[in-house]
Amino acid sequence: MRSKEYSSNSESQQYERDIFLSHRSTDKKLVRRLAADIEAQEFEGRNLLTWVDEAEIRAGQSVTGMINQGVEKSRFIGLVMTPSYFTSESGWADAEWHAALYRDPDNRRGRIIPLLVADCPYIPILLRHLQTIDFRGNNYQKGLQQLISVLRNEPLPRPVTFRGQLLTPTGQVDRATIIAERAVPQSDPDVINEKLFCNLLPVQHLPAYVYIAPILNELYKTRKDGSAALPSKECIKDAIHYSQQETSTGLFTPAFRIFEDKIVTFHDLESPEGPFTSVIEEHEIEAIETIELLQDEDNRRLVVSLLNMSIDRHAHSIGLAIDPTKPRRFFFPPKDGEANVISWRPFKNKVPRTVAKPCIKDGQVKFWRHLGAYLKMLFLANKFYLQIIPTWVFTENGIRVKTGPKVGGLVIRWTGPERNLNLLYHIRFWTMMLQKGHGPMIEVRAGDQRIEIGRKPAFIMQSHGIADDYKNLMELLDEQAPILADTEDQLADMAVEEETEYLEEPTEEDEFDTGDELEAEETGDRADTNVE
Repeated sequence: MRSKEYSSNSESQQYERDIFLSHRSTDKKLVRRLAADIEAQEFEGRNLLTWVDEAEIRAGQSVTGMINQGVEKSRFIGLVMTPSYFTSESGWADAEWHAALYRDPDNRRGRIIPLLVADCPYIPILLRHLQTIDFRGNNYQKGLQQLISVLRNEPLPRPVTFRGQLLTPTGQVDRATIIAERAVPQSDPDVINEKLFCNLLPVQHLPAYVYIAPILNELYKTRKDGSAALPSKECIKDAIHYSQQETSTGLFTPAFRIFEDKIVTFHDLESPEGPFTSVIEEHEIEAIETIELLQDEDNRRLVVSLLNMSIDRHAHSIGLAIDPTKPRRFFFPPKDGEANVISWRPFKNKVPRTVAKPCIKDGQVKFWRHLGAYLKMLFLANKFYLQIIPTWVFTENGIRVKTGPKVGGLVIRWTGPERNLNLLYHIRFWTMMLQKGHGPMIEVRAGDQRIEIGRKPAFIMQSHGIADDYKNLMELLDEQAPILADTEDQLADMAVEEETEYLEEPTEEDEFDTGDELEAEETGDRADTNVE
């Protein structure tokens, strides 16, 4: 604390101190710390100055006169509010804030700064409308920074409205890919770094090579005009299955695409034991680095398609049912004809979750509800991500999917209100289900190679939020998972009960094209019933 006078370039020449700290003597220890922290900060080439009675009033000086001078010659009046501040028997604390309020009853100049350092059971009505700076508990440093900003005449930090961001190679979602405009809140948020996780899992490792080979000439058919007709994909699958039967190999359909007159796959076509030996020209095999194919848009779509087919097969291998009515949608089937309850670990503790359940009315199973998800590979900002969109699926008997606008409306109504922790709950659950082992990655077989997907979702780094409001979401999820699971079941049963009438209606068979037209889509082929 200094007694040196100064003249501010930005204020009237009358001010000699930056802030007068009005306080009770019982709070002297805290006021000394606050004064020292303030005076350690610079402003306009000098240190900030405080007015504290014990550093300003010498023996023999008039206490009333010095305090009066301190109030008049300080730019701001800081009221160090504690339970004892407004119960001063001597009346000095009251006199100080009364004097400051007398010149400016509504504090329009903002000279009076209430500093809340402890819970106050009573605050005079004339001060209640003033915004306080909170120094309580762990808020001291945050409150100090707010006060310093005021004393330095710094403008309030303003949030920024963002439009569209990009995902960076580090896994952080840069602001340029999210197609959404955020409204500027009416109040000013705190300037802090805060992570907001999303439903994208970053792909850490791709298959190194894509193998390409011409289709075997013997599989071509001759048209009436004598020209050769390219065999269909079904024809090639039949040839692969026939070869597997002849060699007593387990029956499965490897993932591949037909591009022009060639087979494209992650399987090593040069391997003599590979599943494609009976359908390709072995002397014209090419192995192209995956990263090279990503440079061309059409080739990149081929890679995305193969990756999605690998995800299809991975989902099937962990026991998920493939929905034939919706591309990339999967759901949990019943367990031995009964409800399917899975035990999983959100963080440390194991909790149960019902993933398939019959909906019973009048003692009869009317239909089934299943936990499901859309699983799809996306290419964003030069990086691949696995997108997880949680949903629900209804079936007639645990297998045959019910469709139609009424069913879709129920799913939207059911899942629409979910936010924040619910989303993390779903994404964490699906991450655990997709991971077969206990390693740091989700490993997905892609032909003779593998895909490695990170378990931590991509995130948005936001520069504004609520300071001192941080919570360990994983620990919170551990606590809340049983409650979320129970609430989920209750809401599901209530919603289904309300809609039982039209969910009981027979489902018309939807048309679903599994032919080559679907191959032209960017999402690629659907998985076959017999998959690797």
